[in-house]
Amino acid sequence: MISARTFRSRAATIVVAATLLTPVLAGCSQEPKVIRSYTPAAGVSAGNDSVKLRNLALVHADGQARLTGMATTSANDAITGVTGEALSSDDAAAGALTPSTTRVVLTSGDASNLTNAGIQLSSDELKDGLLASITITFANSEPVTVRTPVISASDPDFTPAAPTPSTTPKAPTPSTTPKASTPTPTPSS
Repeated sequence: MISARTFRSRAATIVVAATLLTPVLAGCSQEPKVIRSYTPAAGVSAGNDSVKLRNLALVHADGQARLTGMATTSANDAITGVTGEALSSDDAAAGALTPSTTRVVLTSGDASNLTNAGIQLSSDELKDGLLASITITFANSEPVTVRTPVISASDPDFTPAAPTPSTTPKAPTPSTTPKASTPTPTPSS
């Protein structure tokens, strides 16, 4: 049999242990703290003094890429151009990006969905999984240059942002000049 004194001693030990372990176990349910900020998404973030660009990526298919992400501004502004270069696997410039016509109005305090803005770039040098260096210019703000990931439009998460096929006709390929043929005679009746 356990004496009353031993029982109280064990009960006190259990209470003290539970009291000491409670803060330790409570910390297990906390989110980890991050020392350096980052974008927990496929895209990258950048900005200048007044415009903030979030989750930028290029969704790519067949040499065309659509710029996706969000833009917010503290003062009315507009995106007036997007230029850049596709980068190779060693981050060297692989080829210039041809931009589509660009003018996206940015209203102070509103978030603008760049995917819906229809900003497209094209280059045969764009490769899924690599980067492109793009420069976004604004009407009233300093330009922003950022290294943006190129993501395949076949990825189910990015299929809705797939670029629209180019309506610009490709240059005709050189061919041999057809030889003149002599008409075949038809029987006359």
